[in-house]
Amino acid sequence: MNKPLVPEDLIRGHITERRALNRALAAMLLSASGRRRAADVLKSAWPADRLAADVLKAATSPMMTGNLPPTERVVTLPNLAPQSAALRLFSAGLSLDLSGATSIKIPRIDAPPPPAIFIAEGAPAPAVQVLIGAASVGPTKKILLLSAVSAELENAAPESAASIVGTVLSNSVSKGLDAVAFGTAAGTADQPAGLLSGVTPLAASTEGGALGMSADLGAMAQAMADAGIDPAGMVIAASPRQAVALKILVGPKFDSLVLGSLALPDGTVVAVAPSAVASAVDDSPSISTSKQSTVHFEDTTPLPIVDGTPASPVRSAYQTDVIVIRCRAKADWTLAAAGAVQMVEGVKW
Repeated sequence: MNKPLVPEDLIRGHITERRALNRALAAMLLSASGRRRAADVLKSAWPADRLAADVLKAATSPMMTGNLPPTERVVTLPNLAPQSAALRLFSAGLSLDLSGATSIKIPRIDAPPPPAIFIAEGAPAPAVQVLIGAASVGPTKKILLLSAVSAELENAAPESAASIVGTVLSNSVSKGLDAVAFGTAAGTADQPAGLLSGVTPLAASTEGGALGMSADLGAMAQAMADAGIDPAGMVIAASPRQAVALKILVGPKFDSLVLGSLALPDGTVVAVAPSAVASAVDDSPSISTSKQSTVHFEDTTPLPIVDGTPASPVRSAYQTDVIVIRCRAKADWTLAAAGAVQMVEGVKW
């Protein structure tokens, strides 16, 4: 039965875009056997969802995305993984478009200037020297992930398939991106530096509850101020436990954005000045499905299937009757100011 048109199908917003993306992905999965085209599946299940049709076109033919109006470019990483703390942080900072450019230089103040002073009338003004450096965003690094789902999904109702595939890709993208973004590794040619690279954790308060929370957040704010960065509007990222505790303890009047991330261990809280974070996220990830692929099922250090050393375990999607989903995107980020990220480990609240 076709799903009737509802008001939400006519209203454009993040929820609508997310639903359109999930429907397009479900159509791709339900057509993986080759018996039906994805466009036909989509038209049969959701004939009124024109946005989902545009998403399907963009996801399966990324080269065509540039020909779509900007308002139709909904196959984005934020829509794939709306709960990713890293992507929500990037949206609060400086978002750059690298279309037509390999990289962009972001000017930054390497040393804060001394404060202005009052002088006598007729006296010479002090000459202030400001050291200006540059941080670079780009070239973007490739994000590539594979997920496999049982082919029984082809027999599911379209709405169920949309929910399942949306959850699979969302969890994979969120966990992978957050792990790198909130990591401590230095940048390489293959991946951006973690935002916590080179950050020395501050000592946690010995207090628990609201007192300890206030002391820890205050210490991070003060550390930012000491580095010449205004902490007003800082974004708080924390492990899920601390994120929930913070929201309960501070109440609705706390105006800083609080993000929970599975990438941060229990007891870890991070404060970031969003104005110092610059990022470029691929606007048109490509997504494909296959029932014929051979895949090395390893989620940490996958090996080439044939390169002198046998990769194990290797499975055939055809032989095991699974559908392999591949998502490819690009992203890069950098900090435009030293001291813009502060961290406390082992908090007691």
